[in-house]
Amino acid sequence: MVEYAKGYFRRSVFKTYRFLKHPRKLKTSPLMRWFARHFLDKRVWKPTQHTFAGGMAVGLFVTVQLLPIQMPTAAILAAIFRVNIPIAIAMCWVSNPATLAPIGLLENWIGTWIMHQFGDPTAAVAKIAEGHERIARGIEFAKAMFIGGVFLGGALAPVGYVLTYIIWGAVDHWNKFRSQPQLPLKPGADD
Repeated sequence: MVEYAKGYFRRSVFKTYRFLKHPRKLKTSPLMRWFARHFLDKRVWKPTQHTFAGGMAVGLFVTVQLLPIQMPTAAILAAIFRVNIPIAIAMCWVSNPATLAPIGLLENWIGTWIMHQFGDPTAAVAKIAEGHERIARGIEFAKAMFIGGVFLGGALAPVGYVLTYIIWGAVDHWNKFRSQPQLPLKPGADD
């Protein structure tokens, strides 16, 4: 029964894939062409050194934004940049309820520091809440979190890309080294 279900699932996936990649569908709809070019490309689903590191960078950038739609945002950005979609979505799980407060406070601290150093680029928004102290504080906190999140994500993305790329290369090199056959030592070769 399980084998039948696996076969049925596999056939349905291939039918859907063929349906979405059919030339008639792609000729008639620009949306389907965009979807097929970005989401049905095998490179965005199979991890390679570049796509995995790129997916990690996109995921790290999106995870610190603290948006309610992190996973769809990460999937769309990963598809646009043609990097690994599953790892970009998985990295969104770094910001969960347990890590939400530390990430939010770090973003607020960074955003407040940036606004004090370089000025407030969104000063016009604060005029909306004149006379309402709590609303004004909430807007200030949200602005600091947004600016801090963009800055922190912009700093983490290239660092995550480089570190993941280097670690992938080191692990690949180690696996190649380990799989090489070792030459047996000859007794008496020292003579």
